[in-house]
Amino acid sequence: MNISTLLALVAVWIAAIASPGPDLLQITRVGSRSRPAGVWCALGIMVGNTIWILASLAGLSALINAQPAILHLLQLVGGAFLMWMGYSSVRGGLATRRQPARIVGESAAGESTTSISTAVEMTAGQALRTGILTNLANPKAVLFFGAVFTQFIRPDMGLGASALVAVLLILIGVAWFVGVALAVGSLAKSLLRNSALLDIIAGIIFMLLAAFMIYEGVAGFL
Repeated sequence: MNISTLLALVAVWIAAIASPGPDLLQITRVGSRSRPAGVWCALGIMVGNTIWILASLAGLSALINAQPAILHLLQLVGGAFLMWMGYSSVRGGLATRRQPARIVGESAAGESTTSISTAVEMTAGQALRTGILTNLANPKAVLFFGAVFTQFIRPDMGLGASALVAVLLILIGVAWFVGVALAVGSLAKSLLRNSALLDIIAGIIFMLLAAFMIYEGVAGFL
């Protein structure tokens, strides 16, 4: 891989991860409740991306390019999971809106403070798992690694070039997604006031994306 091809791949990768989608939406949801959970979710998303990157370098992209049915199967599986995730998010948001605010502590002056959200904070493991599953079901990831990434990867690249590509893309991805999680954390108070609405909106978007993925997957087999 020459330097111009590598720079082109990096540019496409940055554009792909920076554009709005399920990954960024999930980080916003999780990070609005807890900055550490948001960071763990971001790292989980990059674990998912790392799986895609390594699988693609190992030949998955070329296999999908040669056998489009594999892409359609991934769309069906990812769409089904994304639909479930969207439904769970909407259901959780509606449940939170029906519950009254609860006391969560005291201010410096000894006065009680109330939380506008009743959502339970995610553990690190839960946030990491959420990030991984979100990315693996992300239609952008499926299409990027199934169609775009294969245009830059050659079977005869060699181990050194493959390792360079993997490390570079992973480092860029970690820097971007963790940066987003930290930025969301700084806005946590304002986002928390609308956390239930954010859950509902995110869930609806997830379900719409899932419906599109399932439609594309079914259409591909017909």
